[in-house]
Amino acid sequence: MKNLSYIFRISCFFILSLSLFSCEIDGQSPIGTDSGIASKDYQNGFFVVNEGNFSWGKGTISFIHQDGIDRGIVENNIFERVNNEPLGNVAQSMTIHNGKGYIVVNNSQKVEVVDVTTLEQIATIENLNSPRYFIGISDSKAYVTTIYRDLIYVIDLQTNRITKEIRTSNWTEKMVRLGDYVWVTSHDADKVWVIDSDSDEIIHTITTPTGSKSIVADAAQNRVWILATGSDTENARLITSSLSDVRSSESRVFDADENPQFLSIYNNNLYWVSYNNLYQLSSFQTDSRLPQTPFIEGLGTQNTLIYNAVISPKNGRLLFADALDYQQEGYIFEYDLQTKREVERYKVGIIPNDICFK
Repeated sequence: MKNLSYIFRISCFFILSLSLFSCEIDGQSPIGTDSGIASKDYQNGFFVVNEGNFSWGKGTISFIHQDGIDRGIVENNIFERVNNEPLGNVAQSMTIHNGKGYIVVNNSQKVEVVDVTTLEQIATIENLNSPRYFIGISDSKAYVTTIYRDLIYVIDLQTNRITKEIRTSNWTEKMVRLGDYVWVTSHDADKVWVIDSDSDEIIHTITTPTGSKSIVADAAQNRVWILATGSDTENARLITSSLSDVRSSESRVFDADENPQFLSIYNNNLYWVSYNNLYQLSSFQTDSRLPQTPFIEGLGTQNTLIYNAVISPKNGRLLFADALDYQQEGYIFEYDLQTKREVERYKVGIIPNDICFK
């Protein structure tokens, strides 16, 4: 009966949504809107981490269904709806590791561990100082980065407690792992740290321009790509470091008027956004040239504020978060890279940021 009840509610929502989906923003595309239901069935689609306003707001999690008759259905604020308690203040990121979801809640100083299918709460990792990102190292170990302390937390995933700290020289941000090594970026420093995940020790530091917070793993070539946004005195750079020699790196320099952000990789191509334009570069290109012409020009609307962007590893489509004015509920835009056109727009929570794929 429970399944029949849920199907009935979804059917009613689908019929009602036909009129909603026919509405348009700026005359461009339909809108995926909230179903108002917590299905506890999050299998085919992606999670969106909505930060909420710092200090006085609340972070939330959205799920956008991407398959079958549920495609396009949005479920907002699902952590609270499922667990009957708010997620916390400033939801920063979400990572799936070994069948569990790890939601980093920055200003609430914690990581919520959830069932990745139902989003039911399993445990809470506490006593973290402004955590940012989580990466699983093994069945029993993970790293968590932080803003206000110059370190990386090492977490025991059996007890969900901090076991040690890896000291750095500045705050730490996103991470990627290849082989036994983890590359750790920093928003505010001119460094990327390379850590031996067996010993939990920094074995090398890559010098970069300021703002090397964007990084992706290139499994096809066993290397990582780092996008450093630079500063008023130093141009942005695209840097690569190889698993075969983590102590060496190569870089390409952007023009002074470029503002590249949100590095992503799909099907041996690198993508980034600069001034609401999407650029593409083959990861196998051997010379130092960078594209001068956008792959897709004019993303979103005239007032779009791109807060994050990523290429879906599931279908190769561009997804980017529009935070609008940081006060009202934002949108996730979906673009087809083949047609270079917008496919859909989904209304989510306040200040949408990280996107986590099932």
